[in-house]
Amino acid sequence: MVFSILVTASPRGGPGAAAALRFARAALASGHQVRQVFFHGDGAVALVAAAPTAGEPDLAAGWAGLAARHGFPLLACETALARRGLDGAPARGPVRPGTLGQFMVAVGESGRVMQFRD
Repeated sequence: MVFSILVTASPRGGPGAAAALRFARAALASGHQVRQVFFHGDGAVALVAAAPTAGEPDLAAGWAGLAARHGFPLLACETALARRGLDGAPARGPVRPGTLGQFMVAVGESGRVMQFRD
């Protein structure tokens, strides 16, 4: 199965952001594929924010390693970043700005879409 993953959960909110990373790891370990991970809304903040505080998981580092090993793109919504004043902020890891149009293309090439929110 090929998955596209949409993360709208804040990294400092509830458990949704960490659950997305756990799901991706489990899916890949089970032989599935990830077509793309798209971070939208508050989810985009996780990839440009400063390093996590003590005791918080480093989700950006986790996504970076997983994407590098399995060759899928990490995109943060350009509009979501701009609305939060983060357009042009340095990304943590291999994430790059993207559009909902790019996410829709990935959705069309996937068997399932999983959304993670708080």
